[in-house]
Amino acid sequence: MKYLLVFSLFVLSFHSSVFAQEQSPDARTDYDNVCKYVMNEYGFDQVLVNGIFYEDKYWRKIGHQFFLEDQLYNGTLIYRGNEYPGVKMKYDIYDQQLVLYLKLYNSLVWIVPINDFVTAFSLGNKFFSKYNFRGEPKFYQVVYDTGKLKCLYYWFKQKYDPDIYSKTNSCRFTDSEKKNYLVLNDSIMTYRNNRSFIEIFPVELKARIRQYIRDNQIRVTKSSDEELSELLARCNSLLYP
Repeated sequence: MKYLLVFSLFVLSFHSSVFAQEQSPDARTDYDNVCKYVMNEYGFDQVLVNGIFYEDKYWRKIGHQFFLEDQLYNGTLIYRGNEYPGVKMKYDIYDQQLVLYLKLYNSLVWIVPINDFVTAFSLGNKFFSKYNFRGEPKFYQVVYDTGKLKCLYYWFKQKYDPDIYSKTNSCRFTDSEKKNYLVLNDSIMTYRNNRSFIEIFPVELKARIRQYIRDNQIRVTKSSDEELSELLARCNSLLYP
């Protein structure tokens, strides 16, 4: 009976926001009281599952819409200010949403948490945080961050719908693509190659940064996260000796 009550509440929670708009404040309070009772009684955290059921609408596809591989990664999720370690999830970079794989008692479900309440998350050793640049809140991979100097990647994919003459009737996803950004003293700037990377820095530092890049044979858009972090640590030491 306990499991039935919890699972019924879980299903009900997905419709609660719409339901609440049509009901009186007392009805909203009654629902909140029921949620609180079940969580207190059974220790069930309702926050994470306050999203929507996930269904892959691109089931006929070539490639996939996810960051890295189409598989689950263990990570940490910051949701509504709470930290949830050990969450199994993957990141849909075409629709820019997380997909969580949660075990609710004897049931396994796919959930899409509400983006507005996701502050940050990690996938393995990759860390993502939400930034609001130019009025557009988006998730960026944080490659380097000292406060005054940040390096961020914005990951995305493109989708091509099947040709009308295609026999497979499958859409196709491109490989992962990224836009590269440096944030210097709260100003965000994009770079596409070594030259545009160096141009972001003050004139008096450009020669030394250029020499470091040459000596270490760095291509800033192709380098590993670790290599770029070392370069940025050098840049940061020149900026703030």
